[in-house]
Amino acid sequence: MPWPSHLRLEAKEPFDASVVADIERAIGVTLPKQLLSFLKDTNGGGYVDDLLAECAVPTPFGESNIVEIGNLKGMLRLLDSDVTPRNMICIAHGHFGMTTCLSVAGIDHGCVYALDTEMRYFWTAETLSKYPSLAPSIKEFFRMRDGGELPERPWGYENCYLIAESFDEYLTKLHPSFED
Repeated sequence: MPWPSHLRLEAKEPFDASVVADIERAIGVTLPKQLLSFLKDTNGGGYVDDLLAECAVPTPFGESNIVEIGNLKGMLRLLDSDVTPRNMICIAHGHFGMTTCLSVAGIDHGCVYALDTEMRYFWTAETLSKYPSLAPSIKEFFRMRDGGELPERPWGYENCYLIAESFDEYLTKLHPSFED
């Protein structure tokens, strides 16, 4: 799949097959083909305009945002993250600690998630009271959380929000955060 032109990708570092090999050796599996194709086609990913992707489930942050996608050295550096589930790698980064992860193992292999590194899921009523102007979708998330109405998620995924079932689907869901 050719990558969408609306990404307006600005390469950061050239594609380096040795870093891919380092990542795969560290995680014990090969990277999904869709991600590898993207990295090769874009010469290693890079910076993008502010982009958003709607998650498939309610979130405490609205849409997921990114400004960088596919930084291989960054992926390698974050493999030992305390926040990222062990079956995932970080593939994109956005504002305010927003991170996008790709599952590389397990029943959700290939799925793309927004990882909320701020762990908003656990915010208390006191914390929420400090943000009186939250978007309606965010207020609804916390209402659902407090009412036990959120969709059930596997243990360890409390701060992961499904965006897409595949990397290619993820790319098609990305859209500019503002109009030119």
